[in-house]
Amino acid sequence: MKKSNIFKLLIITMVVFSLLVISSCEKNSSESYKGLLGTWISTDLIDTVEFKTDHDFYKTVGIPKDHFYYSVSGDSMTIQYSGALYILVQPTNHYYKLTENSLTIDLEHCYGFRSQIINFTKK
Repeated sequence: MKKSNIFKLLIITMVVFSLLVISSCEKNSSESYKGLLGTWISTDLIDTVEFKTDHDFYKTVGIPKDHFYYSVSGDSMTIQYSGALYILVQPTNHYYKLTENSLTIDLEHCYGFRSQIINFTKK
């Protein structure tokens, strides 16, 4: 009888520990895009992007209002061109860093942008 109580206690302890570990993992907040919303101008004044929603942004230099889809996960942003040229461009992943008024995106190999790390300031 004692062994079964110890076994039950061990199982309960393992379940509680597992739940604590799982619940403490960082969740990808569905609100992580909110800091991106608004207009951002590159520090060299060449590119301007406007994040409208949690999945749409527009590049307003070059072809006016060129549309892109995006999603964020951790420090990565997936970007896919969906603009006026109606061409199929596969989504690409890019490192980004966001602070209150500063946005840095590594846009290497991103269709529609110069292939470099671009720093933006919030307008």
